[in-house]
Amino acid sequence: MAGPFRLAPDEVQGGIPTWAFGKETKVIVDCNVDGNFEMRAGVSPSETTSLRTGRNEFFRNFAGVLLAVKNLTSQDITVTTE
Repeated sequence: MAGPFRLAPDEVQGGIPTWAFGKETKVIVDCNVDGNFEMRAGVSPSETTSLRTGRNEFFRNFAGVLLAVKNLTSQDITVTTE
């Protein structure tokens, strides 16, 4: 759907499209270090999620609003949506 987006530590990427009306969006985060990242869809509260080294997949129903993600790890991460 969108990406990949490479984010440095503390970098934010916004404007990521999501699926609408009942279809879940898969958010894929690849990283080389354990840590956290933050997701926010539209004006919803942000969600901080733990990451493990390697590929991390999260499924959410964002209802078509734009997604913003923030890298809270100590190294670059790559974020893709499907």
